[in-house]
Amino acid sequence: MGTPKKPAKVTGIVSIGDPFAAIAKPSAPVSKTKSSKPTAEVTNEIRNAVDLLIAHKAEIKRLEAESTESEALIIDHVRPQQDDLAREGKFTKSLEVPGNTGALTYVTSDRFSVPNETDAIDSLKRLLGATFEDWFETKRTITLKKEAAEDQDFIQKLLKACEAAGMTIGDAFDVTDKLIAKPDLDQKQYGLSMKDLGIFRTLVRQSKPALK
Repeated sequence: MGTPKKPAKVTGIVSIGDPFAAIAKPSAPVSKTKSSKPTAEVTNEIRNAVDLLIAHKAEIKRLEAESTESEALIIDHVRPQQDDLAREGKFTKSLEVPGNTGALTYVTSDRFSVPNETDAIDSLKRLLGATFEDWFETKRTITLKKEAAEDQDFIQKLLKACEAAGMTIGDAFDVTDKLIAKPDLDQKQYGLSMKDLGIFRTLVRQSKPALK
């Protein structure tokens, strides 16, 4: 058996550096990409105006966010009271909402977003039954088809008389039927039970109340 080899002699110190240096060292700031847009020449007055406008825009966004939150809070609080008054036979489109130093007026309108999907209309018909036509009407919009509008011979025949030319309205026009709310729907809705009113409001959206 041979004599075991001695470990190699270290003749110098090997530095591995500070393992925490990379962590402690702050990262270099990320340089912004220079705009490719040409820069306008400005005076100090314009620079100040730019800074002021930027600050105002930021403040406006903050105020708008706070106003939206406050508006939703007020509407959600007042709407049930309007519902209660209507059920007591005291329907009103507006209520005063007092604050500590002033007051706002809560106002609703007789404008509704009515669905025109077949399933939604069928649901409304089941909900309202025979009274459906008292609540809604169909508005028909007729527009000339592109092909017909480009056919001068066809236009001449149409001008003379559509029926005399042996044509139906569907031959010349695109026909669109749109369901719209009749007047006083904002008050009429309170004739429904609480349960049915809840269903109705999921199908027909009343315009957002205003706070003036």
